[in-house]
Amino acid sequence: MSSRSSRWPYVRKMAWDRDRKSRAPCHICGMDIDYFLEPSSAPDAWEPDHLIPVARAPELELDLNNIAPSHMRCNRARGDGINGENELGRRSRIW
Repeated sequence: MSSRSSRWPYVRKMAWDRDRKSRAPCHICGMDIDYFLEPSSAPDAWEPDHLIPVARAPELELDLNNIAPSHMRCNRARGDGINGENELGRRSRIW
């Protein structure tokens, strides 16, 4: 069971507001995020991604500088990788 901080919903909302206002793209694939979708509700919807996973650095869970915009599908495919890395390695440039 997760031990998320009780402050997580507030920090998540702050990240959502920041990213939606700037129309920030997914930091993993670089493509636009559909900010009209409810967060984490569909593959192209916004989802907060911890650049350094909470499992590796729990002290950074609530640090907005450690939270980047991502698509739900990209974030979940990346899992606990760092900076766009996963079991396959780093992503290449966008073609």
